[in-house]
Amino acid sequence: MRITVMTFLAFLSLVSVSLAQSDQNVYKADKYFSIRNYSEAIKLYKAAIESGNTDPLVHYRAGYSLFSMNDLNDQIQAIPYFEFAAKNKNNNVPNEVYLYLGEMLHKDIRLQEAITNYEAYKKLLSPYDKKGQEEVKRQLEICNNAIFLMGEKKDIQISRFSSPINSEFTEYNPVIAADQSIMAYTALKPNTDRSRPELKFLEEIYISLRDNNGNWGPPSKIDIETKYNVGTAGISPDGEQMLVFIGGVNNTGSIYVIKREENSWSIPVTIGNHVNSQYMESTASLTPDGKTVYFASNRPGGYGGFDIYRVSKEDNGQWGRAENMGPTINTAFDEDAPFIHPDQKTLFFTSTGHNTMGGSDIFKSVLMGGKWTKPENMGYPINTPANDSYFTLTADGSKGFFSSDRQGGLGGQDIYYFNMPDQYANIPLTMVKGRILAGDDLQPLPTRILVVDNESSQKIDFVYNPNPKTGNYLIILPPGKNYDMIIESEGYLPYTLNINVPDQTYFYELYQQIQLKLIKQFDVVVGQEVVVKNAFYDTKQSQYVDPKLANEAMLVQNDSLDIYDLMDGIIAASDEEAYDYLLDLMFKVNPIDAITFDESNEDLEAAKRVYYFDESDTTKLLQRTIEGETIFSLPTFMVQEEAQKQKEQKKEPITYDKALLNKVSKVYFDSDKSDLKTQYHADLNSIMDALNKHPELGIEIAGYASSDGNADYNRRLSNERAIAVLNYFNYKGVVRRRIVAKGYGATANETDPTEGRRVEIKLVDLNTVE
Repeated sequence: MRITVMTFLAFLSLVSVSLAQSDQNVYKADKYFSIRNYSEAIKLYKAAIESGNTDPLVHYRAGYSLFSMNDLNDQIQAIPYFEFAAKNKNNNVPNEVYLYLGEMLHKDIRLQEAITNYEAYKKLLSPYDKKGQEEVKRQLEICNNAIFLMGEKKDIQISRFSSPINSEFTEYNPVIAADQSIMAYTALKPNTDRSRPELKFLEEIYISLRDNNGNWGPPSKIDIETKYNVGTAGISPDGEQMLVFIGGVNNTGSIYVIKREENSWSIPVTIGNHVNSQYMESTASLTPDGKTVYFASNRPGGYGGFDIYRVSKEDNGQWGRAENMGPTINTAFDEDAPFIHPDQKTLFFTSTGHNTMGGSDIFKSVLMGGKWTKPENMGYPINTPANDSYFTLTADGSKGFFSSDRQGGLGGQDIYYFNMPDQYANIPLTMVKGRILAGDDLQPLPTRILVVDNESSQKIDFVYNPNPKTGNYLIILPPGKNYDMIIESEGYLPYTLNINVPDQTYFYELYQQIQLKLIKQFDVVVGQEVVVKNAFYDTKQSQYVDPKLANEAMLVQNDSLDIYDLMDGIIAASDEEAYDYLLDLMFKVNPIDAITFDESNEDLEAAKRVYYFDESDTTKLLQRTIEGETIFSLPTFMVQEEAQKQKEQKKEPITYDKALLNKVSKVYFDSDKSDLKTQYHADLNSIMDALNKHPELGIEIAGYASSDGNADYNRRLSNERAIAVLNYFNYKGVVRRRIVAKGYGATANETDPTEGRRVEIKLVDLNTVE
């Protein structure tokens, strides 16, 4: 088929008309783009591109118009336009095309592609552009967080509420009564109310009631008399009071309380000026007793953006001064939507800081020992690279509710829910019941214990120092971790025990006894001995225990009562009676006294370590810094490894001639003298030869005293004579750990006074010496 000149001219005419129309669309679109009317701009940019426009700047602006939309489903459509603009970039296209493309790919969970574009943008930045450098650094960090957290995906099925609770508009911040009988949430919709023309969108509160079959009923709007927007902020566990946000002028807003009446809700009452300010207080959560409120505010003096604060009622019933939750919870970014669980120690909140995986994520922190733990990202799929926020958990920990603008929603933010699997709802714990005893008579002594998680180098808060009367202590440890117990006992150098906690999935008890003893050689302290005995099993209660105490203690063990609640009570108790009762309760049922800590117990893990002060490699105090505190301690005692090693050593065959142990050498001294005579050197040197040949052998030095005269004087003199012999071997290189000192007092031979001036030396097997 031949194309005539007329046909070709007609084709050119159509192309010309199309391009002209494209230019008109771009011209109009640019006008809308300049006044940030992106919804109209994108219609015209799309028309121009469909007409054949290949200008990278037009594609960039089309992408940016979609990028600026509120709905994530619209935003994601910007990707092909940004990709075209980036691939065909000229000087008219801003370098930010790579940053925006990276953000969209990030939200579309195309994480490696997102990183590639973030890196491309980073290369184009001036090294003097500190703000830009920090921004892209943060985006790369967030993207890598997403890769890690998505790789640790939790086995949780996320469900979205269907219509009419969710709609094409935005529904967010669900608040649920503890018994799940009522759910309130905020709906953001275009304003169709002509009496309020100043508002482009309306925020209103809707309520859904749950029937006996567990189904949520159709939502109904709460009518609150105000000319401003209103939204859910929090609800009391019983569902009888609701905290609501009421907006104000100039982007302000405050928290009010409404109470449930027969068929309606009461007039809003301000929560007071210790919570509300001239700035914005956006969300709040009330404890079950109504005495504490956690809320978010962007008031000055915080750490940046919105911070979470806490305020409590004082004895007079008035709200006290609000206090910032501090840098553990708050960051330079936004922290919002606090939800304090009915247990009053588990705080959930939303943050764009911490290790978010994109947008806002939901975090969890637990009050332990009066301090809030480092916030934990709730992980994927609860969190995504989109905005996930406004989390609430049922009282029994079985179901969570939140809102998100993730892909797959009906529009804007939607409300989602999920059933919390048991392995995430409960924290398996190990409770260490132990005691520290010292001396030959095994008596308790003042002691301080510090436990450090070796992976995070952070202190464990739930550590209860030994009772000075009993030596009993209590430690609560999460499972599957390695810990160092740094122990400072009065009269002893600080020492460190390493402990591994099994990766169990249930509540567990470890019984532990630590025995301390100073090593003396003729009244001179030359070292200290630490014996650790661990028993990883439950005892059977045979003796009578008060039923009430038994029930309370077993509630803890069976996880019916949260162990942290009990421990919080111990830490928070200001009166000794409450403290002693709670501590005694833990030792009342399955007490440590019921454990057999001798060798007849086959389940026992026992190890001994002796630190001699003349050996710098074993007694040099090591320094470490834990959360700003400088700690000194003897080298770490690896209990588990040493227990196995010492158990095997006892089975090793004897390699020396037993006859060596039968020889006893005697050294005699002049009256009132402690000088070692040279005539004994040859005999002592023969003992040295045996020590050099057999490292498993040591020497026992026994000092004897005369029964005549002053007993104390004679004992001191006999010790000095024994020390003279000890020093002879010590100077020859025999370390203190190979020397056993024995003091036998007055000699039994009354007829020969020289026998009261002797020191006996013999070889001993160190493996058999206790």
